Amino acid sequence: MKSKPLAEYAPNFGGMPVLYGLIASFITAFASILITTFVMGWTSVAEANLSSITYVLNMVSVLVGSLLAARQAGNRGWYYGGLTGLSYAVIVTMLGLVVVSGPAFSMNTVFQDLLMMLVGAFGGMIGVNLRK
Repeated sequence: MKSKPLAEYAPNFGGMPVLYGLIASFITAFASILITTFVMGWTSVAEANLSSITYVLNMVSVLVGSLLAARQAGNRGWYYGGLTGLSYAVIVTMLGLVVVSGPAFSMNTVFQDLLMMLVGAFGGMIGVNLRK
């Protein structure tokens, strides 16, 4: 019996679709932050709603990025979308830990990260079917 090389057992994370999705997610997040800044500056939207608005904008950014990542990959959309969502969540969480002083990591952060991964998997399932 011929044994396989160790490299064949390593998981293939497919870096390019995930990287493409992450770039699209961060571009979407940046554009939506600019739009939100202008809307809040020129209207009477309360700053108390900023937390909810940011939450929704992060989810939309993950959805767009995972759609594009899975569309580029062409198969296993839930996998590439979920990986894109989880990667985005980890990067945003790490940036939050660096920027915010004090306890920035909580159960809310874990819940948000898991939700981003699920939204990414859902977006990936839709995105892989947009290719056809």
